[in-house]
Amino acid sequence: MKKIYHRSGITKACLLTLALSFSAMSCTDLLDKEPPSAISDGSFWTGEGDAMLALTGCYRFQTGWSHDDFATPQGLLYLDFAGGNGTEKENFSTLMASSNTAATNSNIHCFWANAYIQIAKYNTFLDNIGNCPMDDTKKAAWSSEVKSLRAYFLFNLAFYYKDVPMPLTTLSVEEANSISQTSQADVYAQVENDLKDAIDILPTEYPSGEYGRFTRGAAKTLLSRLYLAQERWADAAKILKEVIDSKIYELDRRNGEESYDKLFQIGGEYSPEMIFCIMGVKDMYTNSRYQYLYPEAAYGGWHQFAPYNELVKEYFCIDGKDIKTSEVYDENDPYVNRDLRLYASIFLPPLGSYSGTKYNDITYDCFKGANTADSYNKFTLFNGYCPKKGCDPSITNNLGSTPTYTPIMRYAEVLLSYLEALNESQPSAIDQNILDLTINDIRNRVKLTDIKKADVPTQELVREAIRKERRVELAFEGLRYYDILRWGIAEKELNHTFTGVKLSNDPNARNYRGSGTAASPVDEDMYYQFEKRTWSSHNRYFPIPQNDLNVNKNLKQNTGYN
Repeated sequence: MKKIYHRSGITKACLLTLALSFSAMSCTDLLDKEPPSAISDGSFWTGEGDAMLALTGCYRFQTGWSHDDFATPQGLLYLDFAGGNGTEKENFSTLMASSNTAATNSNIHCFWANAYIQIAKYNTFLDNIGNCPMDDTKKAAWSSEVKSLRAYFLFNLAFYYKDVPMPLTTLSVEEANSISQTSQADVYAQVENDLKDAIDILPTEYPSGEYGRFTRGAAKTLLSRLYLAQERWADAAKILKEVIDSKIYELDRRNGEESYDKLFQIGGEYSPEMIFCIMGVKDMYTNSRYQYLYPEAAYGGWHQFAPYNELVKEYFCIDGKDIKTSEVYDENDPYVNRDLRLYASIFLPPLGSYSGTKYNDITYDCFKGANTADSYNKFTLFNGYCPKKGCDPSITNNLGSTPTYTPIMRYAEVLLSYLEALNESQPSAIDQNILDLTINDIRNRVKLTDIKKADVPTQELVREAIRKERRVELAFEGLRYYDILRWGIAEKELNHTFTGVKLSNDPNARNYRGSGTAASPVDEDMYYQFEKRTWSSHNRYFPIPQNDLNVNKNLKQNTGYN
């Protein structure tokens, strides 16, 4: 069983700022910039202490107000919303994944550029660690950590952009400005080889003072994402079973019915189900997530994001069934008798018998009238909902600088991915024991009834159950776009008008939609229609950023983009 460490007394070495090098860069620092050179100076790499400082710098991720990244909470939200779980007030996430996506898109450019900033740090470390006078065993282990970190960014680049530059050593300016793309298959092969090598070397756990470093379990979980993307189902099932059989991780049930809610609050980084996360340090390593995430009614939040009602509908009812088949679901009272994860993940307004989400002494309410805080149609891309998952009631001020952590991999993903991989590679192996080990373990935490094998007798029904469970269990963790892309269903999921809260034609109702030409548009079930999205097949991959195409003439644009 994984050990739980208290926050006090822990040296978060993985997050300390390394003043000797790796100063923070913005996403405008592209491959054509000078690589950091201070750390390669011969006067630095004099022994193990220097190498540890350099390793510490490799765990320095984007912070503060830098968001467009594969390892920040905001960046993961962008990817989740790009995949159809919601939208962003300034249209950023939709424009990352739509028929209107362009090579000049600044968010897509920053995801790319920030990834290469990280890769440059890792290459600098790997270029120098070999000649550092220190213990060879530690040298190999630390190199494996850094190669695993590099693999995380290389995999995401190749998955979302396809053929990408793959620098494996520090580049000169001339080399950076002329590097060619490596095929997705070759990037994937490099990622696989690096992770396989790391798995043989990395420890399963670290001492408490080194908590947060990349482990064998993290390397295996990342490798499973690669295998799932390639539909190498048997390989994915094998590596994920190894994570399960290690007995290092378990679902967090320490807070009873509030366990899922509290998992994503400060302190959740030490959960027994956390496989890898980006840590936070008060007053030192912080981010502005809460400023964007909180409702306007809560301590000056910006309510930057709006989860779609399509996601709200996917949460189960307390009898474990979906809203289409549940006997306890009432279309006129849609927020009662629902999955605990819905209440933990989304601020819901007062409607029917539901009194609205309580947050400390605040009641969330989007029906107070035009232009009031959080009003459902105050902005074009408002819809009455607001993300709650990850919000921490202890944070009531200084929202722009909070020590929130970012979950990157956790055990619930492992369980669902294992069930998926086994169902695709060996559907006859799916029996009640497998369901109980995986999806039912997750459902039991939030008090939902078990799925019986008789309920899902076919491979297709198991597949459907997995996909529904992944969407609600992993919501806002950055995996939704990854999932619908690898499943090949993005064109179906992202081509329609998305909806928000339920409205009424009754002039006396608090959720009255108005009349005549001023009435808010609704669908047949009276849900607010507020954003039409389109997605074309060429959007399977992001465009190569125009900034880099302008600098490096050897780069080729992906099909479908100008």
